[in-house]
Amino acid sequence: MGLRRFWKDLSVSNKLYAVIGFMALLIALELLSLYFAMNTLSSVRGFVTGESLWSKAQKDAVITLHKYARTKDPVFFKNFQDNLQIPLGDRKARHALSQNPPDLQAATEGFLQGKVHPDDIPGVISLIQKFHNFEHIKKALTIWHDADVLTLQIISSGEE
Repeated sequence: MGLRRFWKDLSVSNKLYAVIGFMALLIALELLSLYFAMNTLSSVRGFVTGESLWSKAQKDAVITLHKYARTKDPVFFKNFQDNLQIPLGDRKARHALSQNPPDLQAATEGFLQGKVHPDDIPGVISLIQKFHNFEHIKKALTIWHDADVLTLQIISSGEE
């Protein structure tokens, strides 16, 4: 009953200030959560874009390796090596982020080599660091790790 009596004894102007202050607090909280959501969404977009570049480069590496095997044209082997720079850069970034403590400089260099846009790199690093235990991110990181093994096998095949 103390709160009800306190509210009853307030003047109309003070009640108005209290309601407006509470609404301003709610709006500020909503804006903060919107800011967090937009940054996270932008980081996810950067992560997915990086994965797209990674998978396209790996596919192109395999295609150019097949062309090299058929033609023995050194241009195709050079293209094979160039295409592998993206997956190798992302691999370097993943390894740097899995260290304790994470090597942020090496991760940034790896993502740059992986052709992730420089503006997206801090967000991607933050996403991996903050959400690495969330189901979808954890699954993506596991697949990424497994695919790195396959990439190393592709490199070995190419060198043969």
